[in-house]
Amino acid sequence: MKPKLTFLLTLAICCGTLSAQETTGALEFQFGERAVVAPRFGTKVEVVPVLELVGAEVTYSQAAGAWGVVLGEHVLQFATGHKVLLVDGTLHEAGEAPVPSPGGVAASLPYVERFLLSPLGLRLEPIAGGYRIEHGARFADPVTIRPAVADFGTTTTLVLTLSRAAAVTAVEGPGGTVEVRFADAAPQLDTSAPFRSRRVRSITRHDAELSIQLASGIGLLSWRSLDDPPRLTLELGPARPTPVPAPVQTLPLGDSGPRPIVLDPGHGGDDVGARSRDGLVEKELTLALARRVARALEARGYRVRLTRDDDQTRALTDRTALANRLDALLFVSLHANASTAPSVTGAETYYMSLDGPSDAAAAATAELENRAGQTAGEPTALDLILWDLAQAEVLNESAELALAVQGRLNALAGTRDRGVRQAPFVVLTGATMPAVLVEFGFLSNPDEARRLAEPEHQQQVAEAIAAGIEDFVGR
Repeated sequence: MKPKLTFLLTLAICCGTLSAQETTGALEFQFGERAVVAPRFGTKVEVVPVLELVGAEVTYSQAAGAWGVVLGEHVLQFATGHKVLLVDGTLHEAGEAPVPSPGGVAASLPYVERFLLSPLGLRLEPIAGGYRIEHGARFADPVTIRPAVADFGTTTTLVLTLSRAAAVTAVEGPGGTVEVRFADAAPQLDTSAPFRSRRVRSITRHDAELSIQLASGIGLLSWRSLDDPPRLTLELGPARPTPVPAPVQTLPLGDSGPRPIVLDPGHGGDDVGARSRDGLVEKELTLALARRVARALEARGYRVRLTRDDDQTRALTDRTALANRLDALLFVSLHANASTAPSVTGAETYYMSLDGPSDAAAAATAELENRAGQTAGEPTALDLILWDLAQAEVLNESAELALAVQGRLNALAGTRDRGVRQAPFVVLTGATMPAVLVEFGFLSNPDEARRLAEPEHQQQVAEAIAAGIEDFVGR
């Protein structure tokens, strides 16, 4: 509750804080479409009207003698007569103290902006007769931004790693730019590392924003703010054309449909993948199996998209980029395994590792798949791991999807359980949805390769994978 007026007036008189000649004048504060007039006392102004104007909840604890301000996730605590205050749990020391006033509490304009508005991501801009409150803190602790970029076949991923957590957004700006705005931090750009990209021309800082200049015809496809470490990932690619309003029409029920499941038949084109002794090649087997899984899922009512539906070469990172653009429900990459030991058999399911492979066998499998799918000019798997990208957000869900699929594969007669593992697969890097890679058998084992060549066994494997996906979605 706010302190009663009589209590504050008594306190002000006792402390000699206010005098008749100080209680003159007023300032208008504007925020969006709203405005408020706050009384001014010499160099100080009423605080409560300004904070309530921006939507903050302001309370007073008489027992503690402290004010509390809550807006979103921000919590401020301060007291009259004290130079220290708590900002989101961190102690700060100001050069002055707020004072009691008829409206509750008053403080100087520098105090209001630096210690009360800046933590909320706001600043003061002078206007005639007062101030306009705008987004973007003028006084904020610095945050260092380290950019890293990777150009792929049709898209570019730009990762901005932050030295600390900060509220940040990205919007398309004029003239082929992307504006990255920091609400509660002063960005400092780290230019020590080399930065080259076909689609990103430059990154510059302007006050509380970074301006990213893009190449002609390139636009912002999507962006995501991630934690641990704090970073912003931006996917850039061919600019979407300005939509032309379509004529009003009645669409068939379900035409828009739910989010699709994206199946990725491994390899393709010049990249044939593994090969059995009898001539069965992985790129053909994964496509045949993906089509079977797709039909099994569609029969269950799911929408399905394939990253390739013919014998074509696709960069590893373009496969997850497609899933991201489709806002896919989940991503499943299908592969056949190979080993230098012909006796090795079985199925295993992988999800992304941000810290390295779970064991030596997982490392070898990831190295084989990553090397097979690399195209000229792409970054190495290690480069991509270092950025961590978006899979960190859904890592637990990816693990659950892997367990569900592997559990169904284990139920197949004659299939050895090789378990759920983690490894840094390039094809899983950057996926913003649960994503797994399924190695459904070894072409290097003659008996298993013969079974995988049989349409009946392929259908059994496909049904098992589809059932595992349904188990996960319906959990």
